[in-house]
Amino acid sequence: MAIQFTRIEFLSRSKGGDSCRKAAYNARTIVKNKQTGIKYNFSRKKDNVYHTVLIPDYVKQEFKNIQTLMNEVERTAKKDNSQLLKDIVIALPDEKELNLEHRIELTHQIVDEMEWVQKGIGVQIDIHKPQIGDKNWHAHILLTMRRFRKDGTGLGDRAVDLNPKIITVNGKKVVIKDSKMIHEIAKEETNAYFAELGLPYRVDETSEVPGKHIGPRRIRNFINEVLNENELRKEAHLKIINDADVITDSITHYKSIFTKQDVEKAVKDIPDPTAREQLVQQVLSSNRILELYHDDGESSKYFTTIEVRNEETRIIRIANKINDQVYYNNIYNLKSDIEGLANVSEEQKQALRHILLSTSGVRVLRGRAGTGKSYVLAKAYKLATNRGQKVIGLAPTHKAVSELRSKGYTEVYTVKGFLYNRKKIFMQDSLIVVDEAGMVGTKAYAELFRVVRNNNCQLILAGDEKQLASIERGGMFEMLSNIFGSHVLVNIRRQSKNWSREAAMEFAESNILSGITLLRQNNCVRFDNTLQDSMSKLIYNWSLSKFKPHEKLVITVRNKDVDILNSS
Repeated sequence: MAIQFTRIEFLSRSKGGDSCRKAAYNARTIVKNKQTGIKYNFSRKKDNVYHTVLIPDYVKQEFKNIQTLMNEVERTAKKDNSQLLKDIVIALPDEKELNLEHRIELTHQIVDEMEWVQKGIGVQIDIHKPQIGDKNWHAHILLTMRRFRKDGTGLGDRAVDLNPKIITVNGKKVVIKDSKMIHEIAKEETNAYFAELGLPYRVDETSEVPGKHIGPRRIRNFINEVLNENELRKEAHLKIINDADVITDSITHYKSIFTKQDVEKAVKDIPDPTAREQLVQQVLSSNRILELYHDDGESSKYFTTIEVRNEETRIIRIANKINDQVYYNNIYNLKSDIEGLANVSEEQKQALRHILLSTSGVRVLRGRAGTGKSYVLAKAYKLATNRGQKVIGLAPTHKAVSELRSKGYTEVYTVKGFLYNRKKIFMQDSLIVVDEAGMVGTKAYAELFRVVRNNNCQLILAGDEKQLASIERGGMFEMLSNIFGSHVLVNIRRQSKNWSREAAMEFAESNILSGITLLRQNNCVRFDNTLQDSMSKLIYNWSLSKFKPHEKLVITVRNKDVDILNSS
């Protein structure tokens, strides 16, 4: 399981900080401070594998050079105690399935989600690879403390609004520290990225008992001390997981229903088998737990909690209110527009009628991969906006957001980005389109539905419950489909041949053997006598392939096979 570590510090002049020195060190390059005349040279270090500077579009391109950017930071910091930069370090996953390009993309997704550049800040990104024998891939991020001026010629006022957020909870002011917010976003983005790649890994939850970071080589002499301290923390961790409520909450963070085996897995670190079994029984016999039964009264061997049930009930209650608040705007004109569409099948027109002409506030569009959901959503956007309807596109991942944008959507957000910035977004009476809705978690649905209802919006949910599920507790998309009904796209259009469409449908319905049989019958699957023969032919065919590298994919079961193929 991946470990998430995030650290944020302020580079302060009163503590000897120098923007040029810090930037040169992170980038492993040479930067001269024009104010002091000192040249900093860290080019002898060879562990920097990626460097870039991000600036707003309106800023002069010369500031993408850290020599220029950091001297501007030094020039605009007039006081002896000035804070020069925010210095952030984010641990990147070390899993063997990831390459440098993956880590670069993940780092940019985290930076994009924080919206620093959009808010006028300059950002320097450097990724350092581990030393030999280590596994600590990490990204160094430097943020200017001042925004760029609107004319793009330099840094202006301090971005004081980006300081730690203060919220009121139960009448008390609570400070949300930058490090906490960045940590949570880095964790969510990493988990979402693992899911996009189809990898089984998940970032460790923030520990209830803080661990001590074993840092650079200069403190390795303290290794024994650190290990002893972490043993004490492990003992404290065992005390925490002896709490039945903690176990229940940790399981239902990711699952709405669970089994006895899930509980047993959660307490596996407790060394005493008798104590483990007692804790399992304590969890399952708690008055928070609800056992689930089939219609015939037989136990399903699944459980949930009162809190999960109540949350899902609240979501359905709000969804029903959204469903009843739809207004009828241009419905007859839209009907005529749909009938006049060219290059659209009758099945797709039926889908458009369902999501655009419905008298319900909640409309659900389902379809397996390749059935044309994205095409229908693109047509829906064009039809609705042509008739003056404001349309906002949402998706759970950056990749899905990019897909919506490529289909013509101009105002698009990730779901969590939309919810985080909801007070800044005008959405009254809008049509909200959520793509890949099956990947949206229950808590996000609860918050999204409250926002939709309060702004009198209509809602289109599009997805496939059999594709990637949400990382956190989910399952609401299928439930909403069952309650409000849905239009289902059946005909696969991504594949041009009948047998390939049939194979795609077999895989979509989890009929794996039937799908592989069809592939084999059409010479798309080959078998060899030995693993070595198979690998040799694979490597040879890869080298002959006319497809670009990003259009080819090799999947293996074992990590050692991955290493062999990558080295070849």
